[in-house]
Amino acid sequence: MKLTLVVTSRAETDLVAAFEWYEERSPGLGRDFIRCVDAKLAVVGHSPQLFRKRLGEYRLAATARFPHAIYFIWDEAAARVSIRRILHFSQHAPAYFSD
Repeated sequence: MKLTLVVTSRAETDLVAAFEWYEERSPGLGRDFIRCVDAKLAVVGHSPQLFRKRLGEYRLAATARFPHAIYFIWDEAAARVSIRRILHFSQHAPAYFSD
């Protein structure tokens, strides 16, 4: 079954902010961060069932090397994965999920 992967505008905003933060620390580090996120998104898009539910319907996929989590909702019936947020582990995740 082919899944549709949708990245919300809030998740895109999170990604850009983290990219900019890492790039300010060290040129090229932001690109490394994006590569890590892309690699994890590929796994999520292919096998979302590998990640358990953490906050209601939200599932969490941790990135390698960087302390960030990709929060997503998997709608199995619609064959759709919706990436909702990409947050640093220090951020209190429930506070960021007002839909």
